[in-house]
This record gives sequence, structure tokens and C-alpha cells, in this order.
Amino acid sequence: MKVLSEFIMYFNSTSSLKFATFRISFTFMSLKIRLRIFYLLLIPLTMWLGLSSRQPNHHYPELVKLYAGDILYATFIVFGLRLLALRPALWKISVGSFIFCVLIEIQQLYRADWIIHLRHTFPFGLILGYDFYWGDIICYALGALLGHGIGVLGEKLLR
Repeated sequence: MKVLSEFIMYFNSTSSLKFATFRISFTFMSLKIRLRIFYLLLIPLTMWLGLSSRQPNHHYPELVKLYAGDILYATFIVFGLRLLALRPALWKISVGSFIFCVLIEIQQLYRADWIIHLRHTFPFGLILGYDFYWGDIICYALGALLGHGIGVLGEKLLR
């Protein structure tokens, strides 16, 4: 209520229309809880965007169909690791996410029959991938940078 009343007082005190910049104050929640809620909301959003970019019936540009899923996969990993570990610096989480994604990509060079069969099942195909591509590593770097940038902005706004 305090934030709303401060906003209304600010809005009434201005004679011309201005953009009101204010931060929502969650004083009743600790910073840890606010950050966990922030990342908990970003994870399903990122998952939905990544999965929808892989749908064949959508009319996305070819560039989005090819690369958005891998970029958002790395972004998803950044958000997931950050949700689990708030104490380390965000850049360490981003680098760790990139390394994790690269290791997943490297394991795709392993071509045993059992893992190929496993990769062609629904959840494991999304997690483990199918084939090794050098371009995916660039996508993972971009995704880790995207996740880092969103994390920095979000954490700055929530402090």
C-alpha cells in the first residue's frame, strides 16, 4: 500500500504527463526470496520460448528456427543454476552454464547404440541433443551472455 500511495502522490504532484520511474518495494521479503521468485518465473518462460522456437508449424524466420532453441537452452541453464546457487557471483554461474552446455555438446560425439536410442526419446533428446555442431557452442555462449545480462538487470532492480 505504501508504494501505491507514494506513486499516486507523485502522479498527482506532477502537472504534465511524465514517465514515472519507481521500484516496487518488497520490504516484507528478503533479497534471497525475491531473487528465487525472479528466477523461478524466468525458468518456465525461457522453457516455453525455447520449445516454441522448435515447433515446425510456426512461421518463424529460418534463423530463429535454427539457433533460438540452443541460445535459450543456455539461458535456461543460467537461470536454473542461479536459482540453486545465489551466493556465487553471477558471472561464475554464467561461465559454469556455458561449460555445462559445451560438455553436453561434446558428449554428442559419443555414438554408442544405447545412447543414440536414448537421445531419440522425448525428454532426453531435448537434454542431450542429437548431433555435434560447432555452431551450437557459439549459441551457448550467446545464451549464457543473454542469461547473464537478464540476471544482472533483474538483480539490480530487485536490490
